[in-house]
Amino acid sequence: MKKVSVIIPCYNHGQFIEEAINSVVNQTYENIEIICIDDGSSDNSIEIIQNILKSTPNIKLIKQENQGVVKARNAAISASNGDYILPLDADDKIAPTYIEKAVDILDKFPEIGIVYCNAEYFGNKKGKWKLPEFDKNEIIFANQIFSCALFRKLDFDNAGKYKEYMNKGLEDWDLWLSFIENGLNVYKIDETLFFYRLQNKESRTDLANSNLQELNKSILNNHLNLYLNNDKFYQKVFAPNLSKKIKKYKSLTIILVFSSILLLISMLMIILIFYKN
Repeated sequence: MKKVSVIIPCYNHGQFIEEAINSVVNQTYENIEIICIDDGSSDNSIEIIQNILKSTPNIKLIKQENQGVVKARNAAISASNGDYILPLDADDKIAPTYIEKAVDILDKFPEIGIVYCNAEYFGNKKGKWKLPEFDKNEIIFANQIFSCALFRKLDFDNAGKYKEYMNKGLEDWDLWLSFIENGLNVYKIDETLFFYRLQNKESRTDLANSNLQELNKSILNNHLNLYLNNDKFYQKVFAPNLSKKIKKYKSLTIILVFSSILLLISMLMIILIFYKN
């Protein structure tokens, strides 16, 4: 039975962290370790986790100064012993059978690199989280997979881990694109097994939205081949209703054109150097 490491970064989530941990403790899958990494909390998060440690032996607590969720997740995964990794935010929770069902998919299908499921909101809003269905040709335009998905630690390392250039958000989207670039497929369990808490305060999604153009530029620059080899990109940007399409994908279009110009200049310089020699 493969070991699963559940990674829970925590930053001032003292009022929620116990519920998140308990949702992992209550899993039907047995071979699990829980790694909580406190990212410089100023509330009682550490005390709550330490209290849980007394009765739950498979939990490890890591403490670090506040460095953000990207570094926190990477540090926790580096310290993990699991074959499989499941990131879980400290204010969310999972259904008791999520890990068992997700592990079964990764065990059976080596070509699958990411396993996720249906999701629901809870907290200040309840109801189904209507994510678009996964489409390999569409995920370059918008993320379709939440962060709480199961993957192999080896695939994570091969993908280059969570990238620090995405520290303002969308780091999970960037990671999934790296998995796809490496030839891995995606599987969605058609059951609601993940629960995403909505609160009346700024979230990382809000932070990402406020830095969207910068983050889109990072996504495009670091996954340029996915865009250049995707027919739908050209269809969406340059198909009929050209002005409307260009406006919709303005930031991606500008970045792609700029990148193409730089590539052309570089090629011309190489040709000139070649002929001079």
